[in-house]
Amino acid sequence: MALLLAASSARADAPACVRCHADVAAQWRASAHRHSSFNNPYYAMSINEFRAERGAPASRFCARCHDPALIKDGTIDAVVDENAAAAQAGIECLVCHSIDVAPLTGNGEYHLTDIAVSGEMAVHKARLRPALLGTSALCQSCHKVALTEALTGDRWLRGQDDYDPWLASAAAGHGAGAIPRPERRARCQDCHMPLEPVRLGDAAAKNGMIRSHRFVGANTALPFLRGDTDMLARTTELLRGSASVDLVWAANGALDVVLRSRGVGHRFPGGTVDSNEVWLEVEARDAADRVVARSGDLDRDGTLDAGAHLVRAQPVDGEGRPLLRRDPQHMRGVAYDTSLSPADPQVVRYLVPPPAQTVRVRLLYRKFSAAYARAACATVRDVETRRRCLAPPVTEIARAELRAGAAPAADWQRALDHGLALADAVVERAEEALPSLLRARTLAPERPEPELGLARLALALGRTDEAVAATVRAERKQPNLPAALLLRATALYRAYRFAAARAPAETLVSLVPEDRAALVLIAKIRGVDGDAPGALGAADELLRLDPEDPEAHYQRALALAALGRDDEAHAAEARYVRHRSALETNLLLREKFRAREPRRADEAIPVHTHRLR
Repeated sequence: MALLLAASSARADAPACVRCHADVAAQWRASAHRHSSFNNPYYAMSINEFRAERGAPASRFCARCHDPALIKDGTIDAVVDENAAAAQAGIECLVCHSIDVAPLTGNGEYHLTDIAVSGEMAVHKARLRPALLGTSALCQSCHKVALTEALTGDRWLRGQDDYDPWLASAAAGHGAGAIPRPERRARCQDCHMPLEPVRLGDAAAKNGMIRSHRFVGANTALPFLRGDTDMLARTTELLRGSASVDLVWAANGALDVVLRSRGVGHRFPGGTVDSNEVWLEVEARDAADRVVARSGDLDRDGTLDAGAHLVRAQPVDGEGRPLLRRDPQHMRGVAYDTSLSPADPQVVRYLVPPPAQTVRVRLLYRKFSAAYARAACATVRDVETRRRCLAPPVTEIARAELRAGAAPAADWQRALDHGLALADAVVERAEEALPSLLRARTLAPERPEPELGLARLALALGRTDEAVAATVRAERKQPNLPAALLLRATALYRAYRFAAARAPAETLVSLVPEDRAALVLIAKIRGVDGDAPGALGAADELLRLDPEDPEAHYQRALALAALGRDDEAHAAEARYVRHRSALETNLLLREKFRAREPRRADEAIPVHTHRLR
């Protein structure tokens, strides 16, 4: 990574930037970007433990995104004075405003231009507004992480990644499989840098508005730590309603909690999904409104109930132990991932005791667990600051309540969400989706989405003709639906009807030419249909979007082998082996985790059941 930052006089806290961009500078000072380095105790603990274990130079892996000033002056390779200006700098203006190349492998492997900052306005604007600045590709520079063999000492693993889930979603204009689709597309900047009125007279304002440089996301811990009530309120406002909770009575007194992401373009929660603590608090109350059973409460020191349902990805080490201290060097796999995709709902099932007359459910968010906060805040000297550091606020994302015997709501979208979530469960339970999907169709006979839900269910059950028929019905109601084409082509492909599968797959790729699922499917179909050059073209297109996509490397290897290009095929196969998810290893780690964490043993199973205590 080439870095060339201007002298400290060009930092956002100094007159060089503030003189003309007072609003931007003020917003940035409140942001997590400003507090990304050793001025953030939650980060400082993680990198210091990493440095103690692996040595200072290895911590460039962290610093390329969190500490660009320390990379620039080279001090990251030695003992860091945590109070020095460079260690307190965060991500300064001239980092993002100088990136002219951002490889799609992330990991902070961007390149910064070495053109000097000019005072002449036209040159100044051109210098500080590179082509990447308004694109999501800029953000993936640091919000997409690969844990390489050098880091893990073992195999390559995907780390934090908000870019690829966004790129694969309908929010990015892709997401071929999405049945509910958003009304508009959105870049990272549209949600995290919304237009905001200027108050201090920023020179970059247009019509009194400027893109917010607060970069509001989900980090409630930092503004609470600093006592920044305005930033905390803005972050809380963005979080609230970012996912929904709905309740449906299932058979035998069970309660289905339906979770769905709302307006989030990547997975929910995003960011460091292994340290974010998002859970369901469930209370069953009797006729006198007394709590008779519950799940997901906090004890006196803030520790979460060990049986609570968590919405997160859980990385584990080689012995299946959950990683709890942001130590990616020990990661060997993921025991479960219950985070929400941008489009697909999930169901969590609870057994409710008979005395219960009302069930109340809340989806709650805390940036860090109590255990992580205790470890990170131990060295904070100021008593009041340490108190706030130890107690990251809990934010309510959504809530719902349901009385015993209550009939399902006459809402087709809620019925659809319930049915889709069940259809994605294990096959033995997928049949339970049918009543809700049929109810959605009855409530909204003109809508295509219930038909698509029925097609997805039929596909899960291996009923090819039913799946195809449902997609045809959906397209009569609304033509050119990506999900209809994807479901039909997939059903026919799985039934070995390759010639019939190709036409809808080709149409799909023409509609969403940068969709991952569409490109993988058409590569497979072209390959088995004898079109190796076409399969290679689809694989190469996917690798242009993501150079580390394992399925793209696999399809490329097959196509190259079919073309007799054996050396290239072997190289593509090696890249596939490197980036693939090792199923056998993951299953072994999952079993080790289940043995260590019996109350979370079923988290990897869709529609698993919790007991209220």
